[in-house]
Amino acid sequence: MGKTMETSIKRPRYYGLLWRWHFFAALVVIPFVLWQSTTGTLYLWSEWWMDHSHPELRFVTPNGRVTPPSAQIAAALAGLQKQQTPAPELAMAHMHMGTAMEPSGMAMQMAVPRAPDGPPVLDVILADDPARSTTIVLQSAGGLPYPVFVDPHRGTYLGSLTALQWLPGWSRSMHGGWPLGSPGSWLLELGDCWAIVMILTGFYLWWPRGRRFPEFLWPRFHLGTRILLRDLHSSMAVLFSGVFLFFLVSALPWTSFWGGEVLPRIENAIGQASPAGFSTGGASPSQVASALPSLDQAVREARARGVEGTLDIRLSPWQGAQWWMANLYTQALDHTLEADTARGHIMSDFTNAEIPAIPRFVALGIHVHQADFGAFNLWLNTAFALSLVWLAITGAASWWIRRPRNSFGAPPKSSASWPRGLTAGAIAMSVALPIFGLSVLLITAADRLARIAIARTSPAEDVT
Repeated sequence: MGKTMETSIKRPRYYGLLWRWHFFAALVVIPFVLWQSTTGTLYLWSEWWMDHSHPELRFVTPNGRVTPPSAQIAAALAGLQKQQTPAPELAMAHMHMGTAMEPSGMAMQMAVPRAPDGPPVLDVILADDPARSTTIVLQSAGGLPYPVFVDPHRGTYLGSLTALQWLPGWSRSMHGGWPLGSPGSWLLELGDCWAIVMILTGFYLWWPRGRRFPEFLWPRFHLGTRILLRDLHSSMAVLFSGVFLFFLVSALPWTSFWGGEVLPRIENAIGQASPAGFSTGGASPSQVASALPSLDQAVREARARGVEGTLDIRLSPWQGAQWWMANLYTQALDHTLEADTARGHIMSDFTNAEIPAIPRFVALGIHVHQADFGAFNLWLNTAFALSLVWLAITGAASWWIRRPRNSFGAPPKSSASWPRGLTAGAIAMSVALPIFGLSVLLITAADRLARIAIARTSPAEDVT
C-alpha cells in the first residue's frame, strides 16, 4: 500500500535530476557528517569534562589578590621547564625561583629568558572568574595543543596535561582536519559544500505535494516502512534546515582554502576587509618571555577600556608582532585589541560594531559554533549534531531498503535537461567555492566515463 501511495503522486519534472545529485552529495557528506558531529559534540562538552576530570588544575581558591599576567606566564614556563628537565642542578635553580615568586613576578621574568626554547606558545587564557586558573596553551611536536595551569592569585605552577588528555585541544583540532593539516581542511570544506547541496536538493525532493500544513512536517507511520523511513529522514532535515544552512555557511570561513585564501580576496575586493588584526599565536617561549614586561600594562589598559570576560592573549612568532587580545565566552561587547610589546600601549581596539558586515557575520558564526551564548546555545548545538547523525542513519537506511536487489541503487540518469536558473546557480556556486567546483567536474567526468564503459559492454542496452 505504501508503495502504491508513494507512486500515485506525480513527481515534478526535475525530481529525478535532483534526486540523483542528492544521492551523489550523500556519498560525500555522510562520512563528513559523522566525523564533524562526533568531534563537534566532544568539543562542545570538552570544557565541562575538563572541569569534572581535573578540578585540581581548573579551579583555585581566591585570596583577594591577583598576580600580574607576566608573572603567571613566567611561572608556567618555568614550571614546565622544571617538569621536563630532571637534572638536579636545574631542579634546584627552579626551586629557588619558585620560592622567590612575588606578585611583581620579577624573579620569573629574569629567569625564563635564560631557558632554552621549548614548544610554541599558542594562547594565554586569563579567566574573569577568580575561582578559575590561568591556562597557557602550548603546541606539541605532533601539532596538538596542550595546557599548563597557574594559580593567578599565588603565581604558582599547578601542573600540565598532555595533548591527548586535553580534550578541548584535540577535539577542536580533529574537527578542523588534524592530523592531515591543510588536506584535512580541504576535505572538510568539500563535505561542507556538498552538505549545502544536499540540504537544497533535499528540500526540493521533500516539498509537500497534496499534503496540508502541519501534517507534511510529521512522519506517516501508517504507510509502510519505505515511506516512514523517508519521512523520518526528511522531516528532521526540514525542521533543522535553517540551522543546518547557518552552520554550514558560517563554517566555511574556518577552512584553510576558502576561509584562508578565497574569503580574504573577496573581502578586499568589495571593501569588507576587517581592520581588526588576528593572530594564531605560536611565538617561542623566549619571544614571549622577552615581551612579558609589557603585558601587564596592556591587560590593565584593556580592562580600563571596559573589555569584559575571559581574555585570550596571543603573540605571533614573527619579528615586530604585537600582543593580540580578544575577550571570549561572553555576551558582552566583543573587543579585538593589539598592544605594542615595548610598553604595552593599546595600538588598536575594535568592536564588532566597528567592522564590516562579512567579518561581523564570521564572528557571530564563531560564537554560535562554540556555544558562547549560554546553555540554550550549548543544547541547541548538541541537538544539531545528533540530528545530523540521525539524518545520516535514516538516509542510509532509506537507500538500503529502496535500492534494487543486487544493485548499488544509484538513481538513474534523468532525461530532463537542466533549467537555466539551476545551471546558473550551480556554476555560480562552483566558481565561488572552487574545491566544490572541481569535485563537480570530477564527478561529472566519472559519471560519463562509467556510462561509456557500460555502453561498450552492453551496446544493445539504452543507458540514457
